[in-house]
Amino acid sequence: PTGQEGQAAPPRAKKPCGPSDCIVPNYIDVREAQRTAVVHFPAVLTDADLSDLFRYYRAALDTGDPLDTNPQNRQHHRKRCVFLHGTAAPDGGLIRHAPRVLAKLLRAAVEAKDGGWGRPAALADIDVRGLNIRIAELWEYEPGGGLVDDFHYDAGSIVTIVCLACDRSDFTGGAFRTLEVSGEQLEHRMEKGDVLCLLSHKYHNITPVESGRRKTLVLELWQGGLSGWC
Repeated sequence: PTGQEGQAAPPRAKKPCGPSDCIVPNYIDVREAQRTAVVHFPAVLTDADLSDLFRYYRAALDTGDPLDTNPQNRQHHRKRCVFLHGTAAPDGGLIRHAPRVLAKLLRAAVEAKDGGWGRPAALADIDVRGLNIRIAELWEYEPGGGLVDDFHYDAGSIVTIVCLACDRSDFTGGAFRTLEVSGEQLEHRMEKGDVLCLLSHKYHNITPVESGRRKTLVLELWQGGLSGWC
């Protein structure tokens, strides 16, 4: 998730999309995305996987201040994001240093598509194996940090993958929720190593962390190719 909050106060929630901006070419109708389900995979990443993840994460931190390597962190409120993929990620990123972690998350996305997200027509014309990694980010939230926009979605991506990378007892608050068509804020409780897969255009948010530190690995997929992974 790439929403931003100002330092002084949480942002005002956007209004739901209107008829003119609900259709994203080559992706999915935003309104249709709201009718899909989040798919929960328990215990996808093991302690060994997370050790590989954080070994590379620490190496990435050693290459530069996150305020410099990701200038958006200057606008983030009580949270920070470190890039682990692409040109901004040092020394080849997770593809080089934790390929097993990426492979497990990408396989979960393929399984979620095969399960139909609760609506078999969702992404019917898109082969998830034909997508590419857009971002891989490690997010850390401290007390007061959250994603408090009820209508946030990951514009331009197709599938979003979220993994809890710390013990659930490490923090309070910080619940991952989706705004359902009924108006309900549906909480998706996660334990360490659990993975959530959702259509990127489904509204999602994170309640402010109340204590401790919440750490998540987030991937977004868009058009490209995953055939070597799955």
